[in-house]
Amino acid sequence: MSTRLRPVSRIGSEVSISGAAVRVVVTAVTFIATLAAVGLVLAQFSTPDVLTNLPNQLPTLCGVAAVILVLYYLFGTSPAAYGLSLGRRWLGDFAGGAVIGVLFQAVSTAAILATGSGRIVGSWSMGVFNDPVTVGLAIGATAAAFVIVGLWEDFLFRGVLIRELVVGFTSRRVSRPAATGSAVVVSALVFGALHLNAGAAGLSASVAVTQAVVGGLYFGLAYVLTDSLALPVGIHFSTNLWTTVVFGQPESGYPAAFRLTRPFDLSADLIVVLLLPTAVLVTAVVLWVRATRGEISEASLQMVGEQ
Repeated sequence: MSTRLRPVSRIGSEVSISGAAVRVVVTAVTFIATLAAVGLVLAQFSTPDVLTNLPNQLPTLCGVAAVILVLYYLFGTSPAAYGLSLGRRWLGDFAGGAVIGVLFQAVSTAAILATGSGRIVGSWSMGVFNDPVTVGLAIGATAAAFVIVGLWEDFLFRGVLIRELVVGFTSRRVSRPAATGSAVVVSALVFGALHLNAGAAGLSASVAVTQAVVGGLYFGLAYVLTDSLALPVGIHFSTNLWTTVVFGQPESGYPAAFRLTRPFDLSADLIVVLLLPTAVLVTAVVLWVRATRGEISEASLQMVGEQ
């Protein structure tokens, strides 16, 4: 599919900071409106507990679909321009990202246990479920939900926001590397700000925001180095799955191999738990890009932001 289409409307289609701003605003309004509308409809139906949070992610999936259609028909931009283009390489990057996410969480879990900032308080817990069949269904539904979570969050915050920020910055004669780096930072800060409400996870707001900002930085790095959402979505998917069904929270109702307490407030231990695994993840991302692309160069950054 071509990434350059004939737009129905010229408003917001131009390669400029105003055009980029229009596309970001339209994306946000479309997503929120679809989320609210579909959510109201689905709220009228009850869903089995075994589906865990999969039904809650269906409105977000519809929201992404609505955004894709609006961007396509109003501004002539296909999902491929934002890094969503299914194919062998895309699926390969997704699988690679999933492996990198597992490595990241394994190092993170080891750091938590080594620093004593957390401990294992249970093992082989079925959560609120009571037989292997429902446990298997719950894990499958959880995995599907986390694919959707990674897809919609990375499409909006990495694909659309970073791309359009790069378009806006470069239209004002900012160099491509500087524009891309700035866009990744801004996207990470916005992503972090939206994680202020961390009550459901039991984390303090400072920890939730810090983790989200750090996550936004390495998701953004994986995006701009590959010009694709596949690697960040894969990392996002496996990191979420690990913290839910491999080393889940003690109070969680999800099935989990182990229950692990985690640091809930900013501390020296938390800095180690965040920075060491992040360094491992960034190294793994760079090695993946070199192995699959042959080199890391400005060219990979230049494609982000092209109309």
